[in-house]
Amino acid sequence: MDITQIFDWLTLLSFGLLFYTYVGYPGLLWLMSKLAGSPEQSLSAPREWPAVSILISAYNEERAIRARIENLLQLDYPKDRIEILVGSDGSTDRTAAIVACYPGIRLLDFAQRRGKASVVNDLVAAARNEIVVLTDANTYFRVDAVQKLVQALWRYPFGSIVVGRLELRSSSDKGNLDGAYWRYETWIKTLESRFGSLLGANGAIYAFRRERYRRIPAEAIVDDFLIPMLMRRDCGDRIFFVPAARAWEESPEEVKHEFRRRVRIGAGDFQALKWTWALLLPTYGMIALIYFSHKVLRWLGPWFLLAGFIGTVMLLDEPLFEFLLGAQVIFYALAAAGTTFRPLPVIGGLAVAARYFVILNAGLLLGLVRLSLGAARPTWATAPRKTVDVEGRRLHAKVSAK
Repeated sequence: MDITQIFDWLTLLSFGLLFYTYVGYPGLLWLMSKLAGSPEQSLSAPREWPAVSILISAYNEERAIRARIENLLQLDYPKDRIEILVGSDGSTDRTAAIVACYPGIRLLDFAQRRGKASVVNDLVAAARNEIVVLTDANTYFRVDAVQKLVQALWRYPFGSIVVGRLELRSSSDKGNLDGAYWRYETWIKTLESRFGSLLGANGAIYAFRRERYRRIPAEAIVDDFLIPMLMRRDCGDRIFFVPAARAWEESPEEVKHEFRRRVRIGAGDFQALKWTWALLLPTYGMIALIYFSHKVLRWLGPWFLLAGFIGTVMLLDEPLFEFLLGAQVIFYALAAAGTTFRPLPVIGGLAVAARYFVILNAGLLLGLVRLSLGAARPTWATAPRKTVDVEGRRLHAKVSAK
C-alpha cells in the first residue's frame, strides 16, 4: 500500500467516523430501541413524599439568585419535605447577601473560590435529606418538576439517577444558538434512556439518592457528566431521562459566550475520560457502546475534521476528493456567514447549524489544548445575566421559547 492509498483510507475513515457518530449511531440506537423492551419499572410509589435537598452552586449570581430561590419556593411539593442549600463559591458580588435574606434557605458561604466540584461535594455532604436534586442558579423549574423526579426515582430500580428535560430559550431578536442541536441531543437521550444508559446528566435538573453519591475530584470541570458516570462505574447505577420533569433557562445569545462554554466543556470532557475510561470496556455492555459512539468519537471530531480537510487537499487529483473539498469549503463558508444568512428561509437554518457545529468542534479542540497546557481550571465564570423576575422572565426584554 503506497502513501496515496494510506491518505485515501485515513481521509475516508475520518469522514466515516464523523458520519457514524452524528448520523449512523443515532440511527443504530433508534433501531436497537425498537427491538429492546421497555426499561424495568416498579409499580410501587412512595407512600408519602420523601424529604428532598435541592442544591445550587453559585458564583456571582446576584442578578438571578433571588428569582431562582422564589422559583423553588413555589414548587408544588410539601414545604416541610424540602430544604434548599446554596453554596456561594467565593462570590464577590451580593449573591451571598441576597441568599441570607431568606431565613428558610441554608447558605454555605465559602470565602475561597475553589470551583464547582468542591462546592457540590460540600453541599451533598451538608444535605440532610434522602433525595438530592442538583440544579443551577440560572435555571427555573416547572412547579411539578421535583415531583416528577421523585416519582421517577421510585419507578426505576433503586440504583438510579434521573435527569429532567431542559428547555433552552432566547430573546426573539437573537434566536437560539443551539436550539436545533439541543433538540437533536434530547432525542438521542430519549433513546439512550431506554437502556438506562444516559451519559452523564444535565446540571440544570437531575436527582439521585444521597447515599449513592461518590465524591468527585476537586479539579473536575464538568461535574454534571462526572457525577453520574462515577456512580455508574462504582455502583452500577443506571441513568434515565425523565421528560416530564421540566426546567428552562436562557440560551447564550452571543457566539463568544457559547464558544467559551464549549471550550470549558471540551476541557472537562477530555479530563473526565481519565476517571471514566473503564466504562469503555466491553464488560460494561451497552454503556460502553454508547460512551464510545456518543462521546469519545464526538470529542475526537475536531481531529477527524482536520484530517479530512488535509487529506482532501493532498488528494485533489481524484474526483471524489475534489468534491469533498468543495463541500467542505461551502460548509465552512455557510458557518462563517451564519449571522448574515440567519433570517433567510432554509439556507438560514443550514448556516446556523453549520456555525454551531464549527463552534462545537473548535471549542473541543481549544479545550483539549487548554487542558494539555494546564490552563483549564475548575472555577467557572458566570456568563452575562439579565435581571429576571420571579417567574424567571427577563425584565425589559421579550423572551420566547424555541
